[in-house]
Amino acid sequence: MFKDLLAQLAVPFHSGLVEWKPQAISADKQRALAAAYVDMREYEDRLDQVYPEWESSAQFLLTGDKVAAVVSLTLDGVTRVNVGESKLSDENAFTSAFAQAFKRVCSDFGLGRYLYRLPQEWCTYDEKRRAIINPPELPVWACHPDEIAVETQVTAPAKPADETLAENLRKLGFEPEPAEAETEQAGAAAAEPGSTVVHFGRYNGKSLAEIWALGKEGQGWVRWCASLDGKGFNTKNDTKNVHLQRMARAFLSLQSAYAG
Repeated sequence: MFKDLLAQLAVPFHSGLVEWKPQAISADKQRALAAAYVDMREYEDRLDQVYPEWESSAQFLLTGDKVAAVVSLTLDGVTRVNVGESKLSDENAFTSAFAQAFKRVCSDFGLGRYLYRLPQEWCTYDEKRRAIINPPELPVWACHPDEIAVETQVTAPAKPADETLAENLRKLGFEPEPAEAETEQAGAAAAEPGSTVVHFGRYNGKSLAEIWALGKEGQGWVRWCASLDGKGFNTKNDTKNVHLQRMARAFLSLQSAYAG
């Protein structure tokens, strides 16, 4: 499904692939505003992995002292277009414009979009090397799921697992339940969304993981429950329903990450 494709594209890159460049430099040239970026080839590798049949095309336009690249990207029959530009004085003007446009159109599909949401930080700058000396540390929500799992294992003794996961889910857009609404069962589900037990309907008493394991029908039900498109399960603002839907969304996010 197209939504699953988007979910896999939205998974952050491994932190080792993230580099930093100066977006702005202080007047004394001692500090720079660090901007995160990932090499374009990593974007292509992710597209090859998630949807090998992807197609792209580019057109170049000269506008005054700049060159503009208009790049289209087609995934699963859906085409999106974006633009990049570079000054002609840059010896790699066409390459730079294309790379910028390509990354932007990938972001239109969710790939690399999280990089634009990273908090901006001023860091020590080496003018001679034109490099950031002490780059920022990526927040947990901007790390690949594999790295999050490792960090959770390492830091678990210092912090309750449900508290750590709650913070991670909040960064991903899943607001944890208020403290007064939590139960032992909810705490267990927070540690593993798949263990959340359904409290109504034909799957009453079964966990999300058990339902998912039933195959196509069960997986369709979990997606209906998550209602990522807003057309599925209506929670009617009921506390249990809202919690179930949030856990279903978190479960789908994990499934997409594992698949990617």
